[in-house]
Amino acid sequence: MSKSAAPAPPRANPIEDPVRFLELGLGLAEGATGGLARALAERALARHGDDPRWQALAGTVLRHDVPDFHARMLRDHARNAAYRAAIERLARGRVVLDIGTGSGLLAMMAARAGAAHVYACEASPLLAASARAVIAANGLADRITLFDRHSTALDRVRDLGGGVDLVVSEVFCHTLIGEGVLGSLSHARAELAAPGALFVPERASIEVALAQFPPFTADISAVEGFDLGAFRPHLHTARWCPADSPALHLRSAPASLFAFDFNTGALDPVGAGEARLVSTGGTVNGLAQWLRLTFADGIAYENRPGSASDLHWMIGLAPGATCETAPGDHFRAGGAYAADTLSLWCAPEDAGRA
Repeated sequence: MSKSAAPAPPRANPIEDPVRFLELGLGLAEGATGGLARALAERALARHGDDPRWQALAGTVLRHDVPDFHARMLRDHARNAAYRAAIERLARGRVVLDIGTGSGLLAMMAARAGAAHVYACEASPLLAASARAVIAANGLADRITLFDRHSTALDRVRDLGGGVDLVVSEVFCHTLIGEGVLGSLSHARAELAAPGALFVPERASIEVALAQFPPFTADISAVEGFDLGAFRPHLHTARWCPADSPALHLRSAPASLFAFDFNTGALDPVGAGEARLVSTGGTVNGLAQWLRLTFADGIAYENRPGSASDLHWMIGLAPGATCETAPGDHFRAGGAYAADTLSLWCAPEDAGRA
């Protein structure tokens, strides 16, 4: 007669056991169960709200896999004002789709501006659950329908009532083309928008200028007695700095290296381009790169170096050979993008030419 297996010991209650809570909460925060992670954290805080240990645990779960740019982005007053002005001009009476709603801010702007109805989508179920709470707290739950999925998983008829008249998006990274923005907006134009729908922003460009900035140094020719020089090509040389960095000095007027018009149709997922830059004099050791968003006529945002102190998008620094320049010296600047990645270079106009 075989012996029956001993029953497994009962698992600890996650609302009472910190380790079990963290294990379960982090697991739920990933993928489609993100909304359950928020609910679990809220239960823990309701029971242990005054305990700093549980406050830290709940915060760890709620921030899991959430990019840290949200606080800076929501404090970017120039960004918020530009979106608000364009939405207030265009949303009234229109059916709106907010792609990548995050906190729900832009969707609520559209509802407040008189949109006929607002649809919003957020690929992170954890953030989508929080956006629903924010929208409900502001009394707009009956005006905004929120989907916890990527915009490419929406259906024009089933989800959006036949198509939207205005697409609002803020899925732009420091290089502009990251976060899948070109594919998402191309899909929205072709599959989710009604004919003649408008986009906010309506246009965007990648701006570059000659620059001087502190050099990037990574000497790995000798580490613990070993020569690691063959590993050097894998080290990242591009860096980032805030728009108001005193260590960054522009050495030319800017040029638009790439420009995208979201109102006119398909967006090329790959591209290459060049621009001519004329030095104003001084040391040049690379390119500064930033973005410009045009929301509507007369409404634009640009995180140009030296423009403001609270802009959340950073300036890209692409190093090149250091050279001393005189006013009027000509440079070629170029770039290519593919797979959400931007590559930049610059050189004196006669460099590399026979």
